[in-house]
Amino acid sequence: MKTTPSPLLVLSILLCIISPFTARADFFGKLEPQLIQVMDGKKADYKKPATSAKYTAIYYSAHWCPPCRAFTPKLVEWYNEFKPKHKDFELVFASSDKDENAMLEYMTEMKMPWPAIRFAEKKKSGVDKYASDGIPYLVLINAEGKNLTGAQGNEWEPPAELLKKIEKIVEDKK
Repeated sequence: MKTTPSPLLVLSILLCIISPFTARADFFGKLEPQLIQVMDGKKADYKKPATSAKYTAIYYSAHWCPPCRAFTPKLVEWYNEFKPKHKDFELVFASSDKDENAMLEYMTEMKMPWPAIRFAEKKKSGVDKYASDGIPYLVLINAEGKNLTGAQGNEWEPPAELLKKIEKIVEDKK
């Protein structure tokens, strides 16, 4: 008696074969499923780029924080100049806001062009291990998940100074 495999079995086998080639094992690739974007003032799923970033800067900030509100427009300007020249770089917002609405309002108001970790998934994402005691805070992570700019013990550093470190590291590796 001849049997043919069920379509479900065939699909399962194909997914097992294909999925190792589509999943990204690098640091940014692991964050991608947890990312959102704000486009035209509305939350949207993150549009996955063709290649994964080799460098991921995590920006810890919040709507309620006056120093954050002062620094974020400078970061937006910097990002809009830096990102087009460095396709292997991405910045990700890790909100310290009290709720998702505050986070989305902040992203919209500041016109953040970069993705953010979904508010409900920040703890699950694992980015808290790179955070400092203070905000605003910025840290650069390589594809292997190594902190490239953080001070010993993630001691707070002014984010404007960290931008200079990020530029040097990313540009030296081109």
